[in-house]
Amino acid sequence: MPVEQWLAEHGDILWRFVLGRTRSREVAEEVVQETILAAMQGYANFAGRSSERTWLLGIAAHKIADHLRAERRRAAGSGAGNTPPRDADKAEFHAMFTAKGMWARPPREWGLDAGSTTEKAEMLAALRHCIDALPPAQAEAVWLRDLLNIPAGEVCKALGISPTNLWSRMHRARAALRACVEKSIGMRKEDTR
Repeated sequence: MPVEQWLAEHGDILWRFVLGRTRSREVAEEVVQETILAAMQGYANFAGRSSERTWLLGIAAHKIADHLRAERRRAAGSGAGNTPPRDADKAEFHAMFTAKGMWARPPREWGLDAGSTTEKAEMLAALRHCIDALPPAQAEAVWLRDLLNIPAGEVCKALGISPTNLWSRMHRARAALRACVEKSIGMRKEDTR
């Protein structure tokens, strides 16, 4: 088993991926260790249909999901569970699109290439907050596809989903991220391109 090779070639990206999702060094260390252990145990079943990096990230994604589920169970047991989205939030989200799924009002252009250092830092902080607020399945897809630039086919294999399911997750996640970031940094709804 090439554990040292995995850590040398993929350790940094595994660490960043897990730390970005768990936001805790202690939890990230535990999840990375669990990922490597699971990879060692399942190495004989690795068929090579994806790269080792994608395979390891897929294992990490499942370990993160296990951790988040356990956290939710603990929170629900203590009465501190998450509240479901309010009807007003759902209505606001659906009002952003036409019946054909197009933007009702095109969103204002924004990005990390414009603005001052302070504005960029504010944008990145809002983006991180908004990614953390996504449902876990959408957040994993965004991390793998958009932030780590893993090809869509490999993301589908890592998450065990179809390309259509990935497209749906990414579409919903990107729309939610845009709305959340715009709301977080105080952009007005009526602003358009």
